[in-house]
Amino acid sequence: MHEQVAGSIVFDPEACKGCGLCVEICRSKARSMSPEQNRHGVRPARVLREACVRCGTCYYFCPELGANTIAPCKASGRAGRYLPAA
Repeated sequence: MHEQVAGSIVFDPEACKGCGLCVEICRSKARSMSPEQNRHGVRPARVLREACVRCGTCYYFCPELGANTIAPCKASGRAGRYLPAA
């Protein structure tokens, strides 16, 4: 199970195809490429949680549906204040 912080991006490295777009687009430098391969034989992106500002840029620019999802806030069931509700 992936760590889910309310209103944050939840990243699944097994769904990642290793294009690196999120690494290039991340303005807080919270993304990098993993040295290990996933089940698809590619090096997926990885997230440095401490650096993530929850802007959602990786979510909107990722071409692979399901690699980045938004964890809903427990109180309201809606996405965090930085991201629109699903």
